[in-house]
Amino acid sequence: MLTSVKCPVCGTICSDPPLYRYTTEEAAAHFCPVTRNADRHFRLKAVISRLWQGEECVILRCKECQFAFGHPFVGGDEAFYSILHEQQGYPNWRWDYDIALSEALNPLGKGRILDIGAGTGVFLRSLKQGWECYALEGSDTTRGPLEACGIRVFRDLTVAAKSETGSFQVITLFQVLEHIAEFRSILAQCRQLLCEGGRLMVTVPDGDAMILQEKLTGCPDMPPNHINKWTPHSLSRVLQEAGFHPQQAIFEPSSWGKLGNALYLRVMADSANKKSLAAQVYRVSYKPLRVLLLSALGLPALIRMLPYVQQLKKGGAFAMVAIA
Repeated sequence: MLTSVKCPVCGTICSDPPLYRYTTEEAAAHFCPVTRNADRHFRLKAVISRLWQGEECVILRCKECQFAFGHPFVGGDEAFYSILHEQQGYPNWRWDYDIALSEALNPLGKGRILDIGAGTGVFLRSLKQGWECYALEGSDTTRGPLEACGIRVFRDLTVAAKSETGSFQVITLFQVLEHIAEFRSILAQCRQLLCEGGRLMVTVPDGDAMILQEKLTGCPDMPPNHINKWTPHSLSRVLQEAGFHPQQAIFEPSSWGKLGNALYLRVMADSANKKSLAAQVYRVSYKPLRVLLLSALGLPALIRMLPYVQQLKKGGAFAMVAIA
């Protein structure tokens, strides 16, 4: 029984029963079912076991600040993400990019901007003249293309914070903070990098939405990929501690696209069961046929989730601008 685990945000002892329990086998099956790619599945399982230093992770929630987190409290490392990203790509334009433009960049007009976890640089490459663009990326795969676009790339935030203190007007953290156990040091370094009045733009999955997602679709917000489940209250609290003035949370709008994503998650959850039809479809090696068959599985998934359509259309994330 867990009796002395403290909330990473407020320090409250989290003595309630866990929201969820996941084994390394369940986690590996979530990220890559054995029927999809057995070699990749077992490599993921080995890395997750090493990170957890055991075979299980539980999700706890703080009664005081409503922050939910994995225990062991450890996020994925470079070995984990190098395997995870063997099949996943980066998104194109997203709703939170528009929020960043209207709430963080447009009020300032020009300056230096750092995008932490920039991926392929979709957001930075969209900016108009007047913005000097920098990125922080941990992957050699993405650093090269970013630099080829004229974006200066930092490899270490700690080093950058020492050499570039107070020199940035805007820093963006798009869907990054949910992955990081050492969130306090990241926010402290962001504050060090920003000038007075500079703006930090943070977007994260909404913790309540992620819990509802698992209830309705069966698809977990699985550690060690997502180790934190943030609420506006808990995020505002840590931003204040880091020397920021957080603004009101802006929630992702509802859309039919969110429903389509929920159907995908339902099929993905089914595929973790080796005996399911979805798992058998993943055995199909010819990708165009596999995609077509997986799309067809969306119809029975829709029928099962019809009573929850309005809930599933709701946005699953929120944005918060914080002023240094």
